[in-house]
Amino acid sequence: MDDVYDVAVVNDERFNFHSDWTVLKNDLKQKFPQECSAIDTFFALVVKATRLFPVFIVLKRLPGPVFRLCLRLFSSSLGIFTKTTKEVLDSITNNPKLAGVLSYAYGDYGETPSRGAFAMHSLIYTHYEGGAYYPVGGPLKVASSIVKVIEKWNGKVLVRAPVSSILIDQRNRAFGVEVKGKQIFANTIISSVGAPSTFGKLLPENHLGLVSPIIEAMKNEKIASNMTLMSMFVGIKDPDESLDLPKQNIWVYNSWDFDGNADKFKEDFTKPASFFISFSSAKDPTYRSRNPGKQVALVIGPGFFDHVANFQNKRVKHRGEEYEAIKKKWESVFMDVLLKEFPMLCDRIDFVEFGTALSNDFYLGTHQGAVYGLAHTPERFLQQWLRPKTPVANLYLTGQDICSCGIGGALIGGYLCAFDVSPKCFLRTAPLLG
Repeated sequence: MDDVYDVAVVNDERFNFHSDWTVLKNDLKQKFPQECSAIDTFFALVVKATRLFPVFIVLKRLPGPVFRLCLRLFSSSLGIFTKTTKEVLDSITNNPKLAGVLSYAYGDYGETPSRGAFAMHSLIYTHYEGGAYYPVGGPLKVASSIVKVIEKWNGKVLVRAPVSSILIDQRNRAFGVEVKGKQIFANTIISSVGAPSTFGKLLPENHLGLVSPIIEAMKNEKIASNMTLMSMFVGIKDPDESLDLPKQNIWVYNSWDFDGNADKFKEDFTKPASFFISFSSAKDPTYRSRNPGKQVALVIGPGFFDHVANFQNKRVKHRGEEYEAIKKKWESVFMDVLLKEFPMLCDRIDFVEFGTALSNDFYLGTHQGAVYGLAHTPERFLQQWLRPKTPVANLYLTGQDICSCGIGGALIGGYLCAFDVSPKCFLRTAPLLG
């Protein structure tokens, strides 16, 4: 992707985010000359939180009393994991615009600054340090590469094979899954669909007592996801291949007060206030050869499940006129934002499809549209039950709820799960970690 991987926009004001932190910090200091110290402090805290994150994850696996003791004994260092992004920013600056600019990427993990964990915010910043990348051949290449490894080791990957239930015996041990009425048996069951769906949807009702404390904990508003995402997929005509669309991402906001933006949208569902624009066709060097004369855009914005909850029990594509009218309203707002940023697309739109939280549940198998899983709040990261080994024997969790959202977070979650299933895997994979 471009050296400037993200651009944050409010009205006519734009801030470029460079992969080179030296350039990024100098740029910020030029725009906020009175806040040089705050900017340096912010990036120092980002580095601190990122470096301590692996230590925190290891400590979290210790027995509860030991973990809590460590938090108290080393509060000067580990205390950063109990802070929200807003709390950290409020401690270093009184400038609301600077605070907004520095917290612009909250959409990458789905929590506004007043809720989001600063540790997670730090991981996002360091993730992009040195450059942002896009898979050559598109996201499908990630999945197909993983499938090859699984099949190499005699595994099988099934599609259109949803699990309806985890099989548990009378001794409370998982021994298989049920798929379309058929039972598949295994000594170890690993779920990557997230804690809410695993414990709330897949466990038989007569075994829910095994995880009742976890189910109760997930009802806590500081642990349950507060935000979902809406998506607008756009097909673009480019017959002469003359469009020079950016490889960077564009973030557009109504104001730098992201918590205020979210609160207003939650109260009035007709007024989305935050948008992410991306052109995967521009990022992938093979796209034009695979799809000549075409380009694609994706516009994403935060959403709330409550806005569409009344339609959740209706069939996909048959949710009724009221639901379609709401989608059309959101689609219109999203399209206005896209065309304001890229007016050259006005007569080139060839296809539009809009998705809500309910679309996420149907196509992605999410819980109430939460594509990022459980909330990325300080409270979530302190939950010790969020570990691969579950109270159900032979049942393990993997994926983004174990560590964090994103490919990197899910990868770490998978590694922790593999270690719990077979500690010997550490010996086989340790050279790769070096």
